[in-house]
Amino acid sequence: MAIVLVFAPSFVTSFSISSSIPSNFLFIFILMWYLMTTAFILEKFLTWFFNVYIVTDERIIDIDFYNLIYKEVSDANIDKIQDVTYNMGGVIRTMFNYGNVMIQTASEVPNFEFLAVPKPDKVARVLQDVRVEEEQEKIEGRVR
Repeated sequence: MAIVLVFAPSFVTSFSISSSIPSNFLFIFILMWYLMTTAFILEKFLTWFFNVYIVTDERIIDIDFYNLIYKEVSDANIDKIQDVTYNMGGVIRTMFNYGNVMIQTASEVPNFEFLAVPKPDKVARVLQDVRVEEEQEKIEGRVR
């Protein structure tokens, strides 16, 4: 998407419509276009970079960065996990082995979604293993 936005002004200027527009207006339009494209790319990068999913032996934490002024942090104890599922829909996701992991919990936030994670099958397996280990610790009476 970003590549299309970057090269769009060169396609527009190649048509005869751009010759009827004064060069000053065309320059300002292209400058504004690139500023908006840069802002779009920066926001998409920040959203990708700051969306963090943390799995520890005691809890899961989901940090969702929606935009520059709003983020959401959710966490749940491992023993509250009820169900873990994952999906990899489409050719591209299957080819590059990434997908979504959905975690259903019995906590205040009922569902956690880990979106576009690499190796979602491994993430789901690790979550199941940690959950089983936590249940075993409760049965044996071990406390951390």
